[in-house]
Amino acid sequence: MIATKSMRTLFARSLVLAVVAFAALFAVEFYLDYASAGYPPWGDMTWREVNPSKLADILSPIARAYNNVLAMLLAMVGFAVPLTASMHSPKLIEFFLRDRISRVVLVYITVGAAHVLWADYMVGPRFAPVVSISISVIGAIIGWALLLPYLFYLLRFIDPTNLVTLLRQEAERVVERMGDRAGDVDASQRELSVRCNQLGTMLIKALDRSDREVAAEVAWAFKTLLDHYDRHKPRMPREWFKVDRGDFIGFSDDALDMMSDARTWYEMRCLLQLEHGFLRALRGDDAAIAAISDATRVIGVRAELRHDEAALRLAVRFFNNYLRESIKARHLRAVYDVFHQYRKLARDLVDRPELLREIGRHFVYYANMARMQGIVFAPQLVVFDLGYVTRRAYERASPAAPELLHEVLGLPHRTGADLHSMAVKAKLILGAFFVYAKHADERDQVRTNLADVPRDQLERARRELLAADKSFFEVTNRQLNLEYVPPERREALVEFCESLIAGATV
Repeated sequence: MIATKSMRTLFARSLVLAVVAFAALFAVEFYLDYASAGYPPWGDMTWREVNPSKLADILSPIARAYNNVLAMLLAMVGFAVPLTASMHSPKLIEFFLRDRISRVVLVYITVGAAHVLWADYMVGPRFAPVVSISISVIGAIIGWALLLPYLFYLLRFIDPTNLVTLLRQEAERVVERMGDRAGDVDASQRELSVRCNQLGTMLIKALDRSDREVAAEVAWAFKTLLDHYDRHKPRMPREWFKVDRGDFIGFSDDALDMMSDARTWYEMRCLLQLEHGFLRALRGDDAAIAAISDATRVIGVRAELRHDEAALRLAVRFFNNYLRESIKARHLRAVYDVFHQYRKLARDLVDRPELLREIGRHFVYYANMARMQGIVFAPQLVVFDLGYVTRRAYERASPAAPELLHEVLGLPHRTGADLHSMAVKAKLILGAFFVYAKHADERDQVRTNLADVPRDQLERARRELLAADKSFFEVTNRQLNLEYVPPERREALVEFCESLIAGATV
């Protein structure tokens, strides 16, 4: 059955309400007429004995009613389903043809229209098919009562949100069958790849139409797919994880071998669709960029919780792809959003020192790439974000903390005579943290790094940091002001700045 349980429930409920409303209305109307006529005997209310052929005249409007209902249904279906399929995914047509409720409704109306003709044919000069005529009348009333609930059901059915749900559920069923060892591996892999590609097509088409809501739902659907898959992954047969060139056209033999060894072909398939969407979103849909990078971060975090090292590292690699493409496109907003989600991912990996070191090096690498591309803001942003990760590492006593500090201090706060005020402030916040946490050696390293900053610039930076509000003065995805210093650390900031100012040049 294709329709979701909630849709079937709503359809059944609305149909019952419509039938009850029709029955109640017509019963009241019949009673008023019956009472006003003086409660005549039932025999006086039928043409059966007087003129049976008169019943043919009664069947004529019933036949027209059926024809009208059938015409409206076919018009709705013929217009709405193909149009929606062309906008989102041709798979919608297949879903519609397999939907049990749609098949029942169309068959019911079609059979009802044919039944009226048969009842009309049976009427003779001395024969009145009362049962068939009664069925025709009641059936026509039910058909009209059915029309409105089914219209609402059809509108919900062709909603892209429902299509996303149906595609996701079909992919999940494939995974469950393979977890139960109940399907052919090659056929299941192909079917799952097709479902992922169809969701990816929906993502691209939604972005082309600037449909942010659908784009965000599809991005999150990939996260949900991988959540479901990871529950069944340990039960998959060994051959499930083997892929060949036909599964990933363009991949080298080495890439396919590494993917098979890492057992991550399905994660790769889902994340590749997200990357395709990300590349399309770089053309201007900032909301989709945030949604895709957020979904990728959650995929990485969930992989860490399940101790799936290969899937986690794959998510990290896709973050690197996002940064590379954002910088190549000189899309500052994308760089800002991706670094924000990357920083949050690193925060959740603070107890993974080896991986944390790698992420720190990635931050520096893409900061330098952005500098070469002339994106001046991005390297300064990295000082804030990598400084945040470094502080978290020291708070958790991570073995990676000293290397992260070395990386962040290696990021320049000046280019020739041009001083980067944001980078200076980020390093001052980091130095204040070390004063607050009583890490004297690290405090001295930051102090040495900032020794070339003039006194007036230090004083200005101190004033602006102490005056910074927690909320940034513009609406952003982060909203937290990068320059905000918590009240409990402001005294340490003043102490650190004073020590710098005392030894600074004019």
